[in-house]
Amino acid sequence: MLRCARSEETSPVDRKIMLIWEGVDLTRIADVTRQLQQFAREAHHDQPITIGLREKGALYDFLGLGQTHYPSPLSLAAGHSTASTFQIGSAIGKALASVGVNWIFTPTLDLLSDVIEPLNASQTFGSNATTVTDHATALIDGLATEGVSACPNAHPPGAVLEIFRTQENTDFADDVNQQSETLEFSPIASVIARYRRNSMQFGAAIHDFPNPEQSAQSIRTVCEMVLRNKCGYMGPTVSSLAETPEDASVCAKHAPLLTILSGLDMFRLPKDPDVRDASISILKAAMASNTLPASYVSAASDRVTAFKAQFLDWQRVLHRQLPEQPQGAAQIALAQRTYRASMTAISPAPSPLLGLASDSMLAMITPHVHRRHPDSPSDPFEPLGQALSRSFPRTRHVSYNLQEGLTETHLLFLERAAAIVFVLCNQSSAFIEHQDEVIGALHQAMRARNAMPVEQRPRKIVLGAGDPRDLRDAFEGWWAVCCYEYSRGALEAAAEVLLGQRQATGRLPVAAS
Repeated sequence: MLRCARSEETSPVDRKIMLIWEGVDLTRIADVTRQLQQFAREAHHDQPITIGLREKGALYDFLGLGQTHYPSPLSLAAGHSTASTFQIGSAIGKALASVGVNWIFTPTLDLLSDVIEPLNASQTFGSNATTVTDHATALIDGLATEGVSACPNAHPPGAVLEIFRTQENTDFADDVNQQSETLEFSPIASVIARYRRNSMQFGAAIHDFPNPEQSAQSIRTVCEMVLRNKCGYMGPTVSSLAETPEDASVCAKHAPLLTILSGLDMFRLPKDPDVRDASISILKAAMASNTLPASYVSAASDRVTAFKAQFLDWQRVLHRQLPEQPQGAAQIALAQRTYRASMTAISPAPSPLLGLASDSMLAMITPHVHRRHPDSPSDPFEPLGQALSRSFPRTRHVSYNLQEGLTETHLLFLERAAAIVFVLCNQSSAFIEHQDEVIGALHQAMRARNAMPVEQRPRKIVLGAGDPRDLRDAFEGWWAVCCYEYSRGALEAAAEVLLGQRQATGRLPVAAS
């Protein structure tokens, strides 16, 4: 789906921003973007149109539409090579530029902490501030080599959010200033220091707070005092406040106005056309009544124009070409090499599958998860099963649902299998208790077999295929490996490690519990 904000010629706001959402045929994107830029050129626009890709879900799912899947940020951090992250950024930039996309909403600068949902863990570079900073800057630099500008995504640190929610004192500015010195804020400050004029997506959600107007002023204080005055940030800020839930205290149609009043410069219009039109009407009325001062609008427009001038030029935009081989051998090799480097063994011992007879039964028990793409296997873990079955033809794949837990079928395979590969991939904090119950049932089911003589016990492997925090509980007697995601590339690399064909050299990008 393509969406473009409409703007009137008399509007002082530069809205020549186009958002392209995932799920669009690449050839169609190339045709549409080329036509748009030619139209802008013929209309004598001083600058090309900024055409952006909204990154949603795992980092580069978009590239699955006919192109190479690249590892997520968490996998890149586990691979502990900023050179590889730079190469991935450059490869992605080349793919984006080839279809006319020159702006992408990535990377995430947030540290992986308890406030990050398990489903979003792969979008982060982990919990270490230095790691986040180093890989984020490497990715941004790689994208820039192909003329694609990154729009990093940052949320105010948790301590600052708490000040937002509770602030009723006169020391608000001082409190925010102190919290901006915390380790949690350091990746934001470091990236700003390096890219002062780049755009940045600021993810504070006004509807989280009891008083939207007061919170808007609070966010403005952070933007002006911390981002601009203290950190020296000069670029435009982007907000996703337009995606306010319908039942939130702030109606979605008011979110764009509150965005600008909060000191942010750009916003995404709501999807619903009626709400979108209402949002534009509210903005116009606010400007007419001076509720939205003209100075706010002019300052935002100036920052957007300056941002575009530094990375967009007509020659690059109009002479791009769709690559003849979008999925070349070099891109596939780069992705494969990076996936392999990210595999992390939590247990130091060799794979327990080494030395196991090839005619042994292997039970692979995997969770129900969201499919990454409409064209992916009905069970995303099929590539893992296929890879394991080439060495163990009697591999049996059984899936489980966190809410339903382990059934008699699972217990039967746990009782009979010579080797067990149990996969964890919780995608919601709401299911953590259910996952704990499943893990408890697993340990209970294995109790009798663990009491057998050593030679009769099953070989046991637990694989984390998502948030590495899934492995925070002890799996005594289990060989633990983390592959961070369940793309085909990640699962095939994980199979090589589980089968003992390749050593795991990755490093856990989160603090050990």
